[in-house]
Amino acid sequence: MNLRITLDRVKCFHTENTSGADDFYVVGAAVAGGRTQAVLTTPLKIDDGQELAFPSDQRVVFDGPLADAEKLHLGIAAYNRDVNGDGKKRGEAVGKITTAVGALPVPSGSLLVSTAYTATDAVFGRMGQDEKLGQLTLDAPVKDLKPGTGKKWSCSTESDAASSWKYEVYYTVDKG
Repeated sequence: MNLRITLDRVKCFHTENTSGADDFYVVGAAVAGGRTQAVLTTPLKIDDGQELAFPSDQRVVFDGPLADAEKLHLGIAAYNRDVNGDGKKRGEAVGKITTAVGALPVPSGSLLVSTAYTATDAVFGRMGQDEKLGQLTLDAPVKDLKPGTGKKWSCSTESDAASSWKYEVYYTVDKG
């Protein structure tokens, strides 16, 4: 059986930035069946009420043959980038994520997120940490994953602070 998980689109109800659009991106990794797949999308400039598709060449979170008994470890997080990075370094960052995640003795969803973010930080050299908007982690046997389109991952916070946001990320799980 082949497992394929893809990011489809992101819908913004309310940005984290109070003065305009966010630069929404996803970073993380998936590990299963001895295979590691890095996830890093380029930032999408998105504002209240907008819905944008992820670039077609950056949608795949995991794609590969797996047995039902194998376990998938998935950890991805959405961030708002406040400092412009060099998009030309994306390939280098994906390579660093793959190497760093591949060195983990026991991957877990949350560990995949922190390891991937740290790897990209080494490439882009951010002046400060980007705002984390939400996280999706999964550590489950492949047989327990339900296939389907339009699956929703919510990223939000509602607070009295000046900064609050609400996003929905739609993704697809295909077991063929």
